[in-house]
Amino acid sequence: MFNSKAKAALRAIDEQMTALYQEKRYSQTLAILNDLGRKLINSDRCSFWCVDEKNDTLWTMEAHNVEKIVIPKGSGLVGYAIDYNEVLIVNKPYKDSRFNAEVDKQTGYKTKSILVMPVTNSKNQVIGAYQAINKRHGKFKQTDVKSLMLPAVMLGKILESQLLYNSAVEDQLTGLKNRRGFYDFYETYISSNEYHKHCVIMCDIDFFKKFNDTYGHNAGDAVLRHVANVFHSNIRVDDGVFRWGGEEFIFLLPHTDLDTAAGLAEKLRKTIEESVCRFEDLELRVTMSFGVHTISPTLNVEDNVKAADEKLYQAKENGRNQVRK
Repeated sequence: MFNSKAKAALRAIDEQMTALYQEKRYSQTLAILNDLGRKLINSDRCSFWCVDEKNDTLWTMEAHNVEKIVIPKGSGLVGYAIDYNEVLIVNKPYKDSRFNAEVDKQTGYKTKSILVMPVTNSKNQVIGAYQAINKRHGKFKQTDVKSLMLPAVMLGKILESQLLYNSAVEDQLTGLKNRRGFYDFYETYISSNEYHKHCVIMCDIDFFKKFNDTYGHNAGDAVLRHVANVFHSNIRVDDGVFRWGGEEFIFLLPHTDLDTAAGLAEKLRKTIEESVCRFEDLELRVTMSFGVHTISPTLNVEDNVKAADEKLYQAKENGRNQVRK
């Protein structure tokens, strides 16, 4: 299917992705895979979608020139392709009742044509989708599907390995990773890349005890799940977010400087403050405090966590619902 020049280019790309993948640089690996897909079929954009069974959502692991998108499971052409394990070629999406125009409204982008391929794991179970948008010349055809077979297989392997690992270190209440996951992540992403800038964010829910005391522990659990969902919807594929214990959470942000990490913390703080946690017939309002610290390679993991915790303590002492760095 490919000539010798194309095969050589694919081998070079595969070697580059393998090196990045071994370093756990997932976002860069996926970005290369995204770019490969766009070039192979001459599309304007490509995006990789992951199925989140616990939260009944689909979200983008990688989307060209777009921040993370989260949609309800089963919605849109991506949801249909995943639910029915069916390749879709739709060259007039606005005339297709399955098309989710809300994503265009959210991103400010005009979709003119779509190709969606379900992505499967080693057991042939659908775990995500590879989506191409806007063929630059002409319409999407079956030949484009064949051209995307290789990157779709590569995507499936990456996604499956992440899902298998996540299930082994999952906090059952929130769906986030647990402390074991934190230490594994730190060893793999942070300690092995000590010459890069990394950050840690420590945060907790303000006055969490009042939710349990006033409304009961089920309400407290609802608040924890609500916060976890906000976190999950706003982190990058390389980032790690973990339930540290009780109402405390911790983030590890590889290859991230202090200002960028503080910006993420502020975005999360504001999103949580403006959101509503619905429990039974109640609408519960939640705020959180955040401490941000640049990880020092001269300190061990416990001391780096302690430094972030000290910043969190400052945020709480100075009135809560704020970010300290």
